[in-house]
Amino acid sequence: MTLKELLCGISYVVIKGNDEIPISDIVYDSRKTVEDCAFVCISGTITDGHRFLREAEQNGVSAIVMEHLPIQLTEIHLNHMTIVLTEDSKKALACMSANYFAHPDREMTVIGITGTKGKTTTAHMIKAILEADGRKTGMIGTMGSYIGSKKIPLLHTTPPAYEVYRLLRQMAQEGCKYVVMEVSSQGLKMSRVWGIQFAAGIFTNISTDHIGVGEHRNFEEYLYWKSRLFCQSEIGIINQDEEFHTMIEEGHSIPFLHFGMESSADFYFDTIKQEKRKGFLGLSCELKGKACFLCEIGMPGRFNAYNALAAITTAIYFGCSQSAICDALLNIRVKGRTELIPVKGNYHLMIDYAHNAVSLESLLKMLRSYEPGRIVCVFGCGGNRSRYRRYAMGKISGMYADFSILTEDNSREEPLMEIIKDIIEGMHQTNGQYIVIPSREDAIYYSIKYALPGDMIVLAGKGHEDYMEQNGQRIHFSEHEVAQRILKQISSESERNQ
Repeated sequence: MTLKELLCGISYVVIKGNDEIPISDIVYDSRKTVEDCAFVCISGTITDGHRFLREAEQNGVSAIVMEHLPIQLTEIHLNHMTIVLTEDSKKALACMSANYFAHPDREMTVIGITGTKGKTTTAHMIKAILEADGRKTGMIGTMGSYIGSKKIPLLHTTPPAYEVYRLLRQMAQEGCKYVVMEVSSQGLKMSRVWGIQFAAGIFTNISTDHIGVGEHRNFEEYLYWKSRLFCQSEIGIINQDEEFHTMIEEGHSIPFLHFGMESSADFYFDTIKQEKRKGFLGLSCELKGKACFLCEIGMPGRFNAYNALAAITTAIYFGCSQSAICDALLNIRVKGRTELIPVKGNYHLMIDYAHNAVSLESLLKMLRSYEPGRIVCVFGCGGNRSRYRRYAMGKISGMYADFSILTEDNSREEPLMEIIKDIIEGMHQTNGQYIVIPSREDAIYYSIKYALPGDMIVLAGKGHEDYMEQNGQRIHFSEHEVAQRILKQISSESERNQ
């Protein structure tokens, strides 16, 4: 493919060389540049690709696409290279990637989901319904990329544009007819999905969780980028109970469908009943509005009722059967999202990704509504992150859990006990009881070993993650594997003591 063909769809100026040269691949990481490829300089939140021209030049790239001319350009021998200047290199990368992979998004029905919370669960629910209805579905999101049941790990909720289009091409080649994609505000801001026409865009909710250094300057900017999904969507599916939903819809001419808990919504739950039995916490709901039927959801909590409503609204819009919707939602399981781990005793053990005060409060309040004997919360906080988050999580656990076990959770380069001290400061604003067990595996062991009948033990913060970040290294740590190992160990100990 020629550089000119790759750049088709964006405005650019050839500063040096010509755009008729053949290009073997597109690269945005200078460490991965190879001979005859095009290197796209991306200005990111941490570093700037324009700083690595010498490395790209030494690796024999044929073309460099940039959005400004760096000073060091004059210091590099560029005799064999074509230099292209464009207004926005992030959009250039998306456009070039779309052309390189022959616009795979146009061969499938792509559904985008944005929102602070609920993207992952809603995406899994929609995928499960579509597949129950006989439609092979791919998925891109926080927990990786899925082509049917095959998983491909990812580093970002919404990966860079080149990776997005590469995955979409792979999905199309393997027979997917639908793709469900989590679309983060950073993904929209960094043009990672630029050029994709979404058959439907979904908005779940919004809170102030992603405001700060390296993310969004303020809430207004965060809201703006969330709303940008609907510039690329054929229809919007919106949570009308979210107070900012009118601002999300503002300025868009596409039609909208609304879901919520009020009868003014297109789709709403008239009744929601909690269901609790051994190994099962869920909901029984009566759908009303433009469709009416009863369904049971295999995940607990009002927030999961909202996720299910988003999925149901989407599924009905795309013509899925009622039986597919009900079967999929009854059997839905999302790794690390209010996920129950089977245990022999008369208690419940749950793994959940709640890793900030808002999600932890929502989780613990929900669990309290199921009337457990005690709520035991095992959690920690990340290093090199806001200290306020630690105070807040400590206070929330102290208020809503009967007993807290403070432990490790991605301490990164920060001393673990300094993090725990901050959590304790928040805990001391309540009358909550707690113990400190620095090793997360030991903390989990303690929670299970001393579980009482009726206990609800929640391992919060890690969710689907299978690693722990410590001292600048990422080491393997799967809470699922640890919990299973401990359950077997305690069972063996109990048998020996009989």
